[in-house]
Amino acid sequence: MKQIKFLLFLCVSTIALPVKAQTGPAGVGSTTNNALWLKADVGTSTTTDGAAISSWNDQSGNGINVSQGTTVQKPTYKATLMNGFPAIEFDNNSTAGQNDYLTAANNSKLDSTAGYSIFTVSRLKGFTGDAQSIIAKRSAIDIDEAFMFFYYSSNYMYLDIDGLGNRFSTTPRAYSANTNYILNALYDGTLSAANRSKIYEGETLRKTSTETSSFVNHKPSPLVIGATHTTNNRAFNGYISELIIYRTILNDAQRIIVNNYLSSKYTIALSANDKYAGDIVANGSHYREVAGVGKESSGPNTQFATSINGGVGITVNSGLDNGDYILSGYSSITNSQITTDIGGVTGTDPARWERIWYWDITNTSTVLNTNIVFDMIDGGLGTVPLGTVPDYVLLYRAGQSGNWTELATANSISGQDVSFNSVNITDDGYYTIGTHNYPVSLLPIELLNFDAVMNSGKVDLTWSTASETNNDYFTIEKTKDGVHFVKVAAIQGAGNSSSMREYADADYTPYSGISYYRLKQTDFNGQCAYSALVAVNYSFGDEGISMYPNPSSTENQININFSGLENQKILVVIRDIEGREFYSKVIVVSNNNQLTAIDSEQKLASGTYIIIATSTNKIYNQKLIVK
Repeated sequence: MKQIKFLLFLCVSTIALPVKAQTGPAGVGSTTNNALWLKADVGTSTTTDGAAISSWNDQSGNGINVSQGTTVQKPTYKATLMNGFPAIEFDNNSTAGQNDYLTAANNSKLDSTAGYSIFTVSRLKGFTGDAQSIIAKRSAIDIDEAFMFFYYSSNYMYLDIDGLGNRFSTTPRAYSANTNYILNALYDGTLSAANRSKIYEGETLRKTSTETSSFVNHKPSPLVIGATHTTNNRAFNGYISELIIYRTILNDAQRIIVNNYLSSKYTIALSANDKYAGDIVANGSHYREVAGVGKESSGPNTQFATSINGGVGITVNSGLDNGDYILSGYSSITNSQITTDIGGVTGTDPARWERIWYWDITNTSTVLNTNIVFDMIDGGLGTVPLGTVPDYVLLYRAGQSGNWTELATANSISGQDVSFNSVNITDDGYYTIGTHNYPVSLLPIELLNFDAVMNSGKVDLTWSTASETNNDYFTIEKTKDGVHFVKVAAIQGAGNSSSMREYADADYTPYSGISYYRLKQTDFNGQCAYSALVAVNYSFGDEGISMYPNPSSTENQININFSGLENQKILVVIRDIEGREFYSKVIVVSNNNQLTAIDSEQKLASGTYIIIATSTNKIYNQKLIVK
């Protein structure tokens, strides 16, 4: 039986990584000036839809984690609210001691500054007539107040900086309930008083106003999310998905890049300065972890790190003129080494990364010369035994399919980084890394397949090996974000075996929505390896796919039923357990419970197949048996 070439990697107890700059949101800033970064898709105490949130951890590196210890005041985790991403829901209970909020202790990184750049993504369920605060740092009304950014009277957005003496609103711009907004507060104490404070809606400037303070001194007050202050019971009554605070004023290019990141992630349109087209469906919905470089007359952003763009980083060496940008995003949360769809890649054993990035290039004049780095760990592949430098190539193609062009050959390898130096980037399109000769890893097992398939309230987990050497045991792990993994089960290995062996287990408490499973193998000396991630969408509702008949025969026509997916475009792919693709087609689902015949160009032979159906923000898979 042919071996599946999963990219497995060795486990290590500690990994020494170089410190990389521009690790803030979208590659703007770092721990030094990015004081706070809360995003609902990472760092929450729970990822169960409808469960109470007790903590929400800061991703900036400054450890300003917010929490709530009182049960009745804990907000709720909502799994898929904005473009499939989660949000934190704050209730409309304004009874004293019962309104939802999260708080963190006083931290001087949130004040003692002459500049703020605050970015928020929120949605109100309804307006109450009271102040509904997204974020604040104050002890009480006009006491120790560094800032407060909040919805208030007449549905306007309001901003306080250094007390409420210069409070102003977005009048006449009012906001609506049940609408997602990117709302930003900017403060620059170096400007004249009349121009120090601004409120942006995305990239639209809504109001510039006077602020008399040229510096916000340290305030001994806590940070509060979803309330004006901890002793006030005015309810927020809405959702918050992301909060970012810089303790400096960003230049125009940096602000534009951060807003493009938020716009792409949450599908909130920008009415100006939309620099990224990779997030639209026609270009493959590459909206994950958008990051960028760019320049305006107020200054540049010249690099972003691999850690915030799914494994690729860019530094501009030259050619970055005013109005120039490179923005990069991807669509697939999983990544592995694959040997399919590699037309145009040369070599004895060519392969490439599964993950592909869309790069949107805005170039006004001089060619953009860049250094490009792919990091195996940040790409989700762990520690990989890398080959020789000339084997690695930067791949490009203009469309979502077709042959690849080998744009450049690698210049160096350092640790888990493969670097391409002095590469001229000119064209929008699709980029990834390839190899002329993928490495053959010396591992204690020969893994044939690993599958995770939803089945009547549980996830069936199956795998098989062609051979095993000194194999102690397997561990199944699951994750929502590809970073934090939870153990599902442990299964004893065969030790040593030269024949095919099959294994099975199940997860009886799957996560709601999209999650990912991987197989960890540990040998007798403690070394271990991982399979690639396998995606599952477990819905507690009535939407999904089912096949009829199943089991089927080689002569039967296969029908697929789409439930709760009307008015969507669904990509349907059929693969066997060795990863070979037999069918791939986009199906327009117009009605609920639509039954569609699947006509493969070749008959499916007897065996086991996985049907994968992908919508804009969900993945469904089912196992099909053909007898």
